[in-house]
Amino acid sequence: MARYDHTPIFQKAYILTVNVYKATSNFKREYKYTLGEKTKLLCNDLLDLIVVVNSAENKLELLEKLNNKLETLRIHLRLAFDLKAISRGQLGELNRQIEEIGRQIGGWQKWAHR
Repeated sequence: MARYDHTPIFQKAYILTVNVYKATSNFKREYKYTLGEKTKLLCNDLLDLIVVVNSAENKLELLEKLNNKLETLRIHLRLAFDLKAISRGQLGELNRQIEEIGRQIGGWQKWAHR
């Protein structure tokens, strides 16, 4: 079984997940159990998928799936901002983390093409 917890992408995704959990804990009740839970589940899915990709033989299809999850997370965070569930500063920081993870996925995809 391949190690995953030492990889930079897993570490960044883990930090993102912690920050999303912190941000969603302050959601209003009307968003906490819908948008908040969905957003946290997307982060959990990211972590799970990174573990799977790291040990998979054919990584390309899974990396595309990982990229799609990341984009879905970005959309949900934008929705949270538009509903005033998170601040502009929170959105900016979370998007910065998402961008970094996206760059790492891109690098992983280039490596997997070889």
